[in-house]
Amino acid sequence: MNRSHQVFEKNGLPQTKNYRFSIVLKNFALISLISFLFFTGIFSWLSLWGMALVCGTCAWLWAVIFLVNRNGLYRISFLFGIIISTTFSLFATYLLGWTSGFFYTTLMIIPLIFLNSKMNQVIKVMIVSMIGGLILLMFMLSSLQTPLWTLEQTTLRWLNTINLIFAVVILSITGHYFETAASDAERALILANKKLTGLATTDPVTNLVNRRTMMSRIEQEKERMERGGKSFTLIMVDIDNFKQVNDEYGHDGGDFVLVNLAEMISLSLRKQDEIARWGGDEFLILLPETDLEGGRIVAEKIRARILRSPFVYREMDIPVTVTFGVGLCDSNVGIGSCIRKADQALYVGKQAGKNRVGIVK
Repeated sequence: MNRSHQVFEKNGLPQTKNYRFSIVLKNFALISLISFLFFTGIFSWLSLWGMALVCGTCAWLWAVIFLVNRNGLYRISFLFGIIISTTFSLFATYLLGWTSGFFYTTLMIIPLIFLNSKMNQVIKVMIVSMIGGLILLMFMLSSLQTPLWTLEQTTLRWLNTINLIFAVVILSITGHYFETAASDAERALILANKKLTGLATTDPVTNLVNRRTMMSRIEQEKERMERGGKSFTLIMVDIDNFKQVNDEYGHDGGDFVLVNLAEMISLSLRKQDEIARWGGDEFLILLPETDLEGGRIVAEKIRARILRSPFVYREMDIPVTVTFGVGLCDSNVGIGSCIRKADQALYVGKQAGKNRVGIVK
């Protein structure tokens, strides 16, 4: 497996069609290697040493193809596979006759040709047509002349049966491996799409939904309210003196505070509530079907929890306080005005001395 394929697997990204084809070709080469080794033994047992030598040579060549394909050179291995299969089929049919069944060796390569995603469709059809013509030529020549090596009919029937069995097995396994590889690629594609969706909707530091996702959620809540639902509340959250935290403890220390604060706020909310990383050191909380007093109570609850909870980073206690701005969103104002209310309430809290809950009616 080459480096690019390792990168694909490492990142869980969907594998390319070329890579899936290389997997199928690898297994095809392995099965072909086993079948030629088997025939080498059969012909040695029959004392047909010439055929045993031919089959042994083909087995060695398929072993080379297997290794070449593993190194990522699947085009070369594919080309040599076609040449070896076709040449052997012609030669074996010439030596032993049509009834030996070695023309199946050429037929087995046809599905592999159509599975090659890099090859032009016209070229595929041309190659398959040439192979079909060669098979027809083998049949016609075998009917016009006797095989070079004459075997008993019982032996020929056994060879034909064995070749047919190998053909069925190879075609079945080839189809199975390609179907499995395609299914794996489909699952990897779904996973990759989920990851991309997560990257587009989630803040990478806190793992909360991002600003764009929260805006969509607020729009949905506004539509629900306009259809007869209750008003909702927005709470803007800002960490006090966050720049000093970054300056004194570094950005890693700042991220530590953000992550832990996001977790504390999340644990203080209901299932239907939503919290987002609004930007920098700001968070925005959406409280559906909650009036202004209810929003104030939630903000005070979170503030008290933060004051009780130590932020210990590398054995250093980081002092953290938070200011909240609570704004009510009703049917008389738009989304922008709702957010500005919470922002104005936050400003009121900051001006009043920080570490408190500001309210704008």
